[in-house]
Amino acid sequence: MHSRIIRLLGSWLALTIFGGASAENIVFPEDAGVIDVSKSPYFAKGDGKTDDTEALQQALMENPNGNRIIYLPNGTYRLSTTLRWPNGEGDTAQRATILQGQSRAGARLELVDYSAGFSNPGRPRPMLWTGGAHQRHHRNAVRNLTLHTGVGNPGAVGLQFKANEQGCIRDVTVIAGGQGAGATGIDLGHVDYNGPVFLKNVRVEGFDVGLRTAFSVYSVTAESVEFVHQQLAGIRNSGQVLSLRHVRSTNAVPAVLNVDPASMISLLDSSLQGLPHRRPSPAIQNRGVIFLRDLASAGCTNLTVTNLVENRTGTGESASGPNIDEFFSHRQFNVFPAPFRTLRLPIRETPEIPWDPFSRWASPLQFGGRPDDNRDDSAALQAAIDTGASTIYLPNGTWVLSRPVEVRGNVRRIMGCEAKIALGTLQGGAALRVVGGTNEPLIIERLEVDPAAKVLVEHAAERTLVISSCLGVSMLWPGQGELFLEDVQSGAGLTMGPGQRLWARQWAGTFEGTKLVNNGGLAWLLGFKSGLGGALIETAAGGKTELLGGLCVSSGIWKSEPMFRLRDASGVFVLGESSFNSTPFQTIATEVRKGVTRALPASGLTQDQPLPQRVGGIALPLYSAFDGVGNITPRVAQPQNPRSGRP
Repeated sequence: MHSRIIRLLGSWLALTIFGGASAENIVFPEDAGVIDVSKSPYFAKGDGKTDDTEALQQALMENPNGNRIIYLPNGTYRLSTTLRWPNGEGDTAQRATILQGQSRAGARLELVDYSAGFSNPGRPRPMLWTGGAHQRHHRNAVRNLTLHTGVGNPGAVGLQFKANEQGCIRDVTVIAGGQGAGATGIDLGHVDYNGPVFLKNVRVEGFDVGLRTAFSVYSVTAESVEFVHQQLAGIRNSGQVLSLRHVRSTNAVPAVLNVDPASMISLLDSSLQGLPHRRPSPAIQNRGVIFLRDLASAGCTNLTVTNLVENRTGTGESASGPNIDEFFSHRQFNVFPAPFRTLRLPIRETPEIPWDPFSRWASPLQFGGRPDDNRDDSAALQAAIDTGASTIYLPNGTWVLSRPVEVRGNVRRIMGCEAKIALGTLQGGAALRVVGGTNEPLIIERLEVDPAAKVLVEHAAERTLVISSCLGVSMLWPGQGELFLEDVQSGAGLTMGPGQRLWARQWAGTFEGTKLVNNGGLAWLLGFKSGLGGALIETAAGGKTELLGGLCVSSGIWKSEPMFRLRDASGVFVLGESSFNSTPFQTIATEVRKGVTRALPASGLTQDQPLPQRVGGIALPLYSAFDGVGNITPRVAQPQNPRSGRP
């Protein structure tokens, strides 16, 4: 156990120190369609002296909702008031805008000391605000920069962020100036209907609360995030579903407050470091549903041995330290004999792809392709791929692919500069067929695909494929190469077969039908969001699926199918459900073992063992199915020891 915790901490430190190294000098070609705020007509100075608020705000307002990258070269850009996302028109306001720094350490937004409107902690005000209360803030992002609240601004919020279905905060540091005074570092709870949102490589220093989440929809996924020297809590969650991995908290206050019954948190592979304080407090206070795995608190000085986790609901069992193997705040469920623990499938980190020098970049522009002209760009893109370049970029705008393009040769990155792809008259198959190339991983990233029910990517190669920060991606997977999904929304289901391996972080599927079919493969998911009807995950033929945190929004038609189907396979599921039109799932899981079928209804196994209720639906603390374990005698849920994960 202790050796595993040490390995996890080493892995986390490596990710924190080196995880964003390949992305620490983000520079785009002149023809990429990027809006450089230092150039005409904006001329932001970034000299640490000039007030650049007007220049940056003008750059945002003149480029609304167009997947435009508003680019900050390295420098310090002074702000004297809130920087706001552009409105655009109608219910698509404040969407598809990307604020991108050249580097996390070098590109800084800094609030002028003692700025008007930021002095009252009781009336918090953001430095940066990305959207209000509607549900179509797709593709918003803040990347590779630092936010600093300056001195004398105790009412400052670093970032009020809003995105839906696909959007992210990546490689960002948020710092409270003036000895750490400030309301909230990252506020995801300022309005309802936030998420899915993905955070990665994020650090928050100071503030009362490092990360605030609220309301019951939608969900947040975070990996490699750090909270340091908060005054009230590292994370405060009121109602959201959070799926968290590689969290590090260094605090004299609780790392996590999970404050009401609708709040649900999965927390994995994390380290909670305590600091001296006059009033010792638990690392985690829970009034909702919480699942913990591989939690380390070695070296804590204020977290009492009996109070590492203070659980005030569910089983009522708390947990002591310094380390936790697995902990569940509520009873767990199965219908056939199975351990009340997770499968512990192997977790691979998403590969990092080095940022190539421009000498190794190519674009379909070089071969007659043009965005926004409604003409087929397939031949131009194929020609760019066949130049031998390792990075293929699609400048901002809409590109039409009507014929299959083969991804081969030296290509290791296909990057849309937040471009859109229209799949034109494509009939059958996929627009991008990954058929070979080097042994290096390939990443396809930063694209929006039109909503037509057509396939963008066919993964037919042996190499590893990463799909990141893409909206509307549908996939075929006939090959044996590994697949990573990160901050992806899909418009159709994915089927995987024997020997295939999937790792998905913040994957959303909002469509009718089964979202994932796993026939004999290995699938690990953190932060899965589902909407409309159809089963979420079907696992069969000896497959193994582990879903550790996510949200099912039970909208749409009446749910005649179960959430999860298993047939002679293994699966572990931790999930929250929300239903706002009285159509929740009636059956949570059906499992077939050796020809015998059993089910877990939404009402629970018995009257005395109901599933926890959540916003018109249920919370699933843990469903476990281990193929081949024991006989087929049904087994009911039992309270368990929070340290061991065993009854």
